[in-house]
Amino acid sequence: MRMADPLVQTVLSAIAEVKHVPPEEVDLDASLADLGLDSLDTVTMLFELETRLDIAIPDEAAKSVRTVRDVVDGVRRLVESSPPQAATSAS
Repeated sequence: MRMADPLVQTVLSAIAEVKHVPPEEVDLDASLADLGLDSLDTVTMLFELETRLDIAIPDEAAKSVRTVRDVVDGVRRLVESSPPQAATSAS
């Protein structure tokens, strides 16, 4: 059974989109290499996540991800450390 975590779903969806497979085929514990993601696929997937989540993923972080879980954990840290967008427009 899939986790209901929206962030996990976003990551799985982005990987699935890059690899043109159903999100159900992307396992949280799979390595990116096992899923067939080469370095260009990984960059494409990370760019997609930056766009979807309105975050900036540092190049060093992009080089250190090896598994789907690494991506989820890294993105979660970035999302949690970025200021909420709604707070900037409150008046």
